[in-house]
Amino acid sequence: KTNTYTMASEPNKIGAAHAVEAATARRLARLLADGRLCDAHAVVSSKHGVGPGCNPATGMSSERVPVVRALLAAVSPALEARINESDREILMPTTVSADGLRLTLAFACGCVPDAWSDRLRRYTQEEVRSLEKSLDASGLSAWWGSWCAQLDEVRSFEGPAPSFKMPSLTPTRRPPSGDMRGAASAGAWVLAAASVLAWQPAAFFNLEQGGFFMDDAMIKKNANVYEDLDWPRLLRTDYWGLEMFEEGAWTHKSWRPMTVITFHWNHALHGFDSSGFHVVNLILHALCGVLLGVLGSVGFGLPRAWSLLLVALFLAHPVHTENVLYIVGRADLLCFLLLLLASLVYVPCVAGRSRSFMSASGRLLVASALTVAAGLCKETGFCFFGLLAGWEILRGLMLSGSCHADWRRWVRLTVLLLLGTGSCFWRVWYTGGTGIERMDPHSNPIAVQEDPWVRVLSYALVHGLYAKLLVWPTFLCYDYSFDAVPIVTSVKDVRLLASVTAYLGFAQLLCCSLRVLLSQRKWQMRSREGPIVGVAIILLSFLPMSNIFFPVGTVIGERLLYIPSAGLLLTLVSLASHAPTGRKNLLFGLLLAAGLACAYLCALRVPEWRTAETITVADGWKQTRSSRVQFNLACVLLKDKRYEEALATYNLAIAIDPADHDSLPLYHAGQILFYQGKHEEAEALLTRAVSGYFSPLTIKEEEIWHDYGLVLWFRDKAEAAVENLQKALLINPTFTKALNNLACASGYG
Repeated sequence: KTNTYTMASEPNKIGAAHAVEAATARRLARLLADGRLCDAHAVVSSKHGVGPGCNPATGMSSERVPVVRALLAAVSPALEARINESDREILMPTTVSADGLRLTLAFACGCVPDAWSDRLRRYTQEEVRSLEKSLDASGLSAWWGSWCAQLDEVRSFEGPAPSFKMPSLTPTRRPPSGDMRGAASAGAWVLAAASVLAWQPAAFFNLEQGGFFMDDAMIKKNANVYEDLDWPRLLRTDYWGLEMFEEGAWTHKSWRPMTVITFHWNHALHGFDSSGFHVVNLILHALCGVLLGVLGSVGFGLPRAWSLLLVALFLAHPVHTENVLYIVGRADLLCFLLLLLASLVYVPCVAGRSRSFMSASGRLLVASALTVAAGLCKETGFCFFGLLAGWEILRGLMLSGSCHADWRRWVRLTVLLLLGTGSCFWRVWYTGGTGIERMDPHSNPIAVQEDPWVRVLSYALVHGLYAKLLVWPTFLCYDYSFDAVPIVTSVKDVRLLASVTAYLGFAQLLCCSLRVLLSQRKWQMRSREGPIVGVAIILLSFLPMSNIFFPVGTVIGERLLYIPSAGLLLTLVSLASHAPTGRKNLLFGLLLAAGLACAYLCALRVPEWRTAETITVADGWKQTRSSRVQFNLACVLLKDKRYEEALATYNLAIAIDPADHDSLPLYHAGQILFYQGKHEEAEALLTRAVSGYFSPLTIKEEEIWHDYGLVLWFRDKAEAAVENLQKALLINPTFTKALNNLACASGYG
């Protein structure tokens, strides 16, 4: 007698992660076919669907199929986010027919119900492979082929029903053992502890007692910080407290009112004689690290050990010392903190976990408000509307394989693009453009070069040096102004190899990220997005500081790498977490070792920022090509009354800058010579000084004209002395010292 058993009589015993016992599989298949397990309906409507579920005459199918969300999500990452986006109805891709969906459900539960057996048997191997590729349901075609072969064997067998053992579909990549996961977590915790220890001394740095290190122009001399809060003044002055809209006034155009408000709050709480400014920066840095790890876990599915490693690497990177310990670097800290919060708020919208349009709209508004606030902390924040919009486009493409996302995603995308574009244009309009009038040729000497080819080559070198600071932060300095980065005039300059390496490295990161994103393996969709989102963070934060679109006020600033470093670390950690098991453990160990090395460098760097003198001396001895660094070192020596050493260092700064881009070394060297009675040499230096450039942030110009007039008086040039003293009074009519000396020079004293 011929047996007529179907596979429902003897369920498939597959070795997938969701394998079930035989009896459970039988009951599950029966309930699935009856629709009693249904917790949603899939709407199938396709013009060219796959398999016998389509009408041969019209090529159209439209059907509501009862489904179980958990079963579909278990076998198809391509459907997981689509399922999360829906409430009770799930819109299927146009490449999936009703029977194709039933076949996927049967594969998910490990058993084909009797009611579906004949229909599913009519599929061809090619159709199943197409369905497997469309849904990213790894193993579906192999399972279906084995089922068909064994079904034929059952139907042709005479005698008792045989037992069947289906081929194992257990993934070849096994997760690391519990011991390995425990060791990885322990290593990450050790790195996190080392990072905390490296930063610990900074909690006791006192801004007033340690001396302001170029923070005085931003904080101590900024009326928005130490006076009562005046909103009109706050909104019309830049980050340094300079008027932005006065005719002829010099401004940096760095308008960051929210960051200035936090300085005002710091001063209101404890004044300048406190470690409070540093403590707040440390707290902000810690919060940024923790939230970056949370984003890696919640937004991109990083395992716990890898998320902790991401946090520890970010906290340990020594390039962040300038952001935390140079108080004005708080702008980057606040900006990134708010951007992380915006991303975390927006994750459910991208993943489709917001159950209603109103809920998604609320998250969209909150995320947009946080992004605008980040832009008011630092202008880079406005660019990150592009990250949220790009994330929406990316998820829409991954869900449907095309740009035809659901209408809610289109609404959110449109709002983000409009808000982002409007915010950027408004920011540029409010500050009167992005160009800086009277660009300081000392801070960014490349920007003042007339030859565009020289500018392109020199900025390419700057990009290479930025990359070196990210991956090999052994040489750190608070200043890279003239002539720390000599101008590049030829493509034969060997230093451009650093730029080529940086560009090739970034291209490699991009290719690896795209490979993970487009992988057909059964990884979670959000996990595959991690590397490419990290690359997007690098791009969006680096472009405003790259000098590609407009010149910035500094040629290189370590504090500008705060957000790009986070993008780089997110990319590297996400890529490493997707490596095969053996290689993954090796990569985790390498990243951990690199993190420990960074923590060591950070521990060496933090004490150098203890006072203005310690950082000036530490960097002054190693950055011998920067005129400004040598000038600051000379000022410390002058303060210590080491006059000969100070004069020699001022002369070194002058020799580095023969074009007199910055006249301050000339001015102070002339002062020393004047007090030493060397009036002729002092006159020569001060004559060059008064015709040079002075930043209004560092010295009042009337001081220069006054001292020059004084030297001319001692050189028996009374008429010229009176003329220069009068120039000082034209700049500042209440300059009492100039009034007194003018009276003396005029014969009235």
